[in-house]
Amino acid sequence: MPEEKLYPTPTWLWLLISFAVPIIGIILGIIYRSKEAPESRAFGKKTLVAAIAGIVTCIVLYVVWLFVLGAAAS
Repeated sequence: MPEEKLYPTPTWLWLLISFAVPIIGIILGIIYRSKEAPESRAFGKKTLVAAIAGIVTCIVLYVVWLFVLGAAAS
C-alpha cells in the first residue's frame, strides 16, 4: 500500500499558485500549518511565505508603476 502524502503534490505548482494568487496561499498555509505532521507544517509555512512574497511583489510593482506614470506625466 503506498504512503499517503501529507501535502499536495507537486509542491512547486502549489507554491507558484500561492505566489500568483496570495489568498489561496494564505488559505493553504492556514490549513496545513494547523496539521500536526512536520511535513504538512513545513508546506504550510512555505505557502504562507509565497503568499506574502506575492503581496509584497504586487505592492512594489504598483509603487514602481506609479513612479513611471508620474515621470511620464511630467
